Amino acid sequence: MTYSQRIALERTIAALDRLARQAGGSTFRLVPPDGVAIDFGKGEPAFTLRAHRPSGLDALASLDALTIAHAYMDGDLDIDGDLLAAFSYQERLGDFHPAIYLWRRVKPILLGRPRVNPAWIALHYDAQNAQLHAAESIWHTYTPGVYCSDDEALESGADRKLALAFEALRLEPGQRLLEVGCGWGGMLRYSAQRGVQVTGLTLSRLQKEYVEQRIMEEQLLAEVRYQDFFTFQPTERFDAISMMGVIEDLSDYRTVMRLLSRWLKPGGRAYLDFAAERKRFDTHSFVTKHIWPGTFRMVFMPEFMEAVRESPFELMRVDNDRRNYHLWARGMYERWMRNRARITAEHGERLWRTFLLLFATVAATMDRRSHTATAYRVVLELPSDSDGEFRATKRVAAVDGARSVLRAVRDRLLSLWPTRDRGRS
Repeated sequence: MTYSQRIALERTIAALDRLARQAGGSTFRLVPPDGVAIDFGKGEPAFTLRAHRPSGLDALASLDALTIAHAYMDGDLDIDGDLLAAFSYQERLGDFHPAIYLWRRVKPILLGRPRVNPAWIALHYDAQNAQLHAAESIWHTYTPGVYCSDDEALESGADRKLALAFEALRLEPGQRLLEVGCGWGGMLRYSAQRGVQVTGLTLSRLQKEYVEQRIMEEQLLAEVRYQDFFTFQPTERFDAISMMGVIEDLSDYRTVMRLLSRWLKPGGRAYLDFAAERKRFDTHSFVTKHIWPGTFRMVFMPEFMEAVRESPFELMRVDNDRRNYHLWARGMYERWMRNRARITAEHGERLWRTFLLLFATVAATMDRRSHTATAYRVVLELPSDSDGEFRATKRVAAVDGARSVLRAVRDRLLSLWPTRDRGRS
């Protein structure tokens, strides 16, 4: 071992020792390139960090979440054993990448969401439908089910969740449902099979093709549109609206409430489920850069509830979904691990590693003892006798008015350089 390699190893050992002492998590093992194992903690290691190259050691020494993720995605570093135990340390890692954070906020302001959303959504959802290797096999839902036990199959949880959503929306045959972010068609198919006419929106062309094929095969009264939420202009109102795992990508809760109130019939209901965080903006750089870029963020409930309070909607129900979210992500992680050979053969090693990081991270995040992250299912109702008014404060109304003027000016300027695809069907 050269002098520089020895210094790098000593720096890594010191960093991991600090991490182990601060976090108080599971015992783990480091295997550096020279193969001499070093344990951190007492007892049998729950997982092993294998640094194949000096760059893997450097990544670990940084204690930076994104740097370590890149080392794993590039194969400089492997994590063997219990990845969920490994990712329990994530809260203690650094994640300071201001350029990534600032650009994801500034770009939609400069260009407008309809211009940037299609590419952002496609990064994750046009990944050759690889996610279906981990999703439940009946409805292909990509959001948590509702589980009666920790070992219940994903399929049972998904069926229960869709049934609860269908019931909460009080859907009946002949009614019309708008499914925002329809994914691979779980709620769309479930509702259409029960006589409901469904319109699904997606910004993934591969999802649109997949759902259209299922609609044709099952002869369902449904349609799916390649359509951005913020540019959608329905010609008539819907009896119900479903948004499963969608509002995290929208994040402008006041605008969402205004559009939902326009699209929903009086007396109709909206169902939403989503992940939430205690902090207003706390999205990991790895998620922004490689999974859900742009304005994606877990819901900040005080801000969301304020938007609901200002709207004409009534809050009918809130259910905590944190444990369900953990069980769902854990189930996805386990299936992804089991299907490694098939996934890598079809999609490559890097994609397998990227999604493995996602599923393991989400499962560990929803199982934190700090409970900084959680999830909810929410049912809203637009009262049949509502006056439809929004009751924002004068300050909020002034800010919204100024934003509308600035958006209009921006859109007029950008219309001089039109894009080929604005997310319209």
